[in-house]
Amino acid sequence: MAIKPETKLQDNAIKYLKSKGIYHLNLYGDGFSGKGKPDLLACINGRFVAFELKVGSNDMQDDQKIHKRRIERSGGLHYSPYTLNEFINIVEELKRC
Repeated sequence: MAIKPETKLQDNAIKYLKSKGIYHLNLYGDGFSGKGKPDLLACINGRFVAFELKVGSNDMQDDQKIHKRRIERSGGLHYSPYTLNEFINIVEELKRC
């Protein structure tokens, strides 16, 4: 069975975070955990950062947008990178800040 593009992006993003020693949580989706939660949570330079990883023409769903607003309202950061390079650039920029 082929690996879904979103899963591949998520796996590569996790490998990158591990290689940089960045604390992170991978929030696997299942029927029992809240709908729309971000794919990854990380602590970068003391900041709470959420990532909703997307591939191709996928946009955030309404329940994901609700989580984004709640995170940002609480002072956290929320990003939706579409490629591994975009993800890495975001992480590196946050590390420099």
